[in-house]
Amino acid sequence: MHPQNQILTCKKMKKVLFVASLLLAFAAQTDAKAKKALTEKDMGAYLFTYFNDPTHSLFMAISYDGYTFTAVNNGEPIIAGDSIADQRGIRDPHIYRAPNGKFYIAMTDLHVFGREMGLRATTWERPDEFGWGNNRGLVLMASDDLIHWTHNEARIDQLFPEKFGKIGCAWAPQTIWDPAVGKPMVYFTIRERAGGRTKMYYSYANEEFTTLETEPKLLFEYPDKKIQVLDADICPMPDGRYFMSYVAQENPGGIKYMISDKINQFNDYHAEQIDGENRGCEAPNVWKRIGQNKWVLMYDIYSLNPHNFGFVETSDFKTFKPLGRFNEGVMKAANFSSPKHGSVIQITKAEAKRIENYWNNQQKKPKMIRSGQIWPDASGCHINAHGGGIMKYGDTYYWFGENKCDTTSSAMIGVQCYSSKDLMNWQNRGVALYVSDDRRSDIQRGCILERPKVIYNKVTKKFCMWFHLELKGKGYSAARYGVAVSDRPEGPYKFLYSQRANAGTYPVEMGQKELATLDTLNIDNFKQWWTPTWGEAIKQGLFLKRDFGTGQMSRDMTLYVDDDGKAYHIFSSEDNLTLHIAELTGDYLHHTGRYTRVAPGGQNEAPAIFKKDGTYWMITSGCTGWAPNEARMFSAPSIWGPWTQHPNPCVGPKSEITFEGQSTYILPYGNGYIFMADIWRPKHPSDARYIWLPIDFENGKPTIKWRDAWSLSELEK
Repeated sequence: MHPQNQILTCKKMKKVLFVASLLLAFAAQTDAKAKKALTEKDMGAYLFTYFNDPTHSLFMAISYDGYTFTAVNNGEPIIAGDSIADQRGIRDPHIYRAPNGKFYIAMTDLHVFGREMGLRATTWERPDEFGWGNNRGLVLMASDDLIHWTHNEARIDQLFPEKFGKIGCAWAPQTIWDPAVGKPMVYFTIRERAGGRTKMYYSYANEEFTTLETEPKLLFEYPDKKIQVLDADICPMPDGRYFMSYVAQENPGGIKYMISDKINQFNDYHAEQIDGENRGCEAPNVWKRIGQNKWVLMYDIYSLNPHNFGFVETSDFKTFKPLGRFNEGVMKAANFSSPKHGSVIQITKAEAKRIENYWNNQQKKPKMIRSGQIWPDASGCHINAHGGGIMKYGDTYYWFGENKCDTTSSAMIGVQCYSSKDLMNWQNRGVALYVSDDRRSDIQRGCILERPKVIYNKVTKKFCMWFHLELKGKGYSAARYGVAVSDRPEGPYKFLYSQRANAGTYPVEMGQKELATLDTLNIDNFKQWWTPTWGEAIKQGLFLKRDFGTGQMSRDMTLYVDDDGKAYHIFSSEDNLTLHIAELTGDYLHHTGRYTRVAPGGQNEAPAIFKKDGTYWMITSGCTGWAPNEARMFSAPSIWGPWTQHPNPCVGPKSEITFEGQSTYILPYGNGYIFMADIWRPKHPSDARYIWLPIDFENGKPTIKWRDAWSLSELEK
């Protein structure tokens, strides 16, 4: 299987990943055909749909005057692209008000930054020979009320395999009602085959807008056969003809137009561009001002950084008056920026108020942490940072974790990074550390890379990442730690090296007496495990001696920076039988050689540590593979010990198996601490869930009580 096919596709998770905006199918709604037919006289507002590059999700904004647009839902997506698209992202949303009373939205099923966001292992889902984007599908959505939407995917290669089975791309779908056919006509950009040029095609959808029913046909042929055309928009004219604006990728690419008396056939070529820009533009959309003999041509100035929209206005479809760009003229974007490829329709004031009220109410709902449930990031995708930890830098939290794939726990992507200001709303910052395709690399794709943690060195001003590493194809025999470094919290991180720990060095507590006992231990005399004498030898250092020359095993791990700035690497060693705490050098990139053993022979892994009122507390788990077990807890007056074991700190349903999770990190927050754990899903690794619970103190000892939902404000008191 190609690595990209091992990445989670959210088809399997759609029901749980939908945000509140996508209440699926068949809800009791008024029959659209029974609605009173509305005319322009009934309209009193405008609805703008768009997406943006960071989220690849659907946004909506409303205007009552056609000049100032305000995004609903506080500028957050109303539907996550990850929840409705095969490629886990949408682009080019076009909304249409049909004469049958329904609203249609057609979108491109494509995530341009899938690799950067850790969604796939390759730049595109298919080889580069298919060209930029090289997607194959569209997303079709329908609604009666602009709030509740059904959605379906239309794979062009599967619907029409004879001609389009090897399709290069399918982009920027738009919809218009063909009165002669009595159905919605969807027209969009197609690159018919690898190496070909993009052209405009059209197809008819069913009225439910669930699929395309007719094989795509050519909408028009551009005079210059070498020029690609794309992004068409068809607008009815007052005289019954149709005005089509489109993009010709000349130099620079810009907006041109044709006029026809047929909705699906154009040949009226005009050489001039009408966008009023001297740089590349795309994604034209024409919409009428309510009650006026004026039409606005809106377009995406993709060549600007940051992105912006441009506008021109016409009354005769011949001359076009420039209106400037968003917030650089009469057109205003009140609470959003850098929109991409949008469209505008007229709506009634009642419809506008209903949309605003619905999303305002969604914003008012208290935001709670709900352990064990899907935790979507800003784009609506379940956070993929397993076995991880959180570092605060400035006023921002950074969450680093394993990017888990759909069918394997091996590292096919690397370490993922998310950022947040409030620990509730997380933005995907991309892959912080990529695995390598170099077979000579220790972090070759397919290795095992677990429990990454990052700490900041105030002296060197470097961000230092440590992780548990197993070499590809070696199972868990390597038992190494890996180190990477970056100048920025989100990365990219440069892999430095991997090795075992503290070769040629004994722990600090081993004096002459302990070393003398160690000299008497011969590994050949303890071939049978789990006997009382074997267990006693383990406590005395049997495996410590075995690995003295090659270095101590280093598996499940965490990092801890103490109040004095010294940092420590805490890891499961000696075949997961004993924990080690190793001091790091001043640059946080190596061991100093000073380390101590904790709970020898106790079989602890998954260490998570914090300090309160001068006492160090560490929570661990037993060693039962992917299956959960009872948490353990230890305390010490010093990082060097002595460490005392305490009963399981968990309280509540399934506390005997740590609420089905395994500890990964403890995060100081406000006036308290958050216990973080993972609920592993070994048959579906990417669907692993998170446990975040506040740590209480009773009689001076930590307790972790199960809560279905809780607020961070509890720790801010």
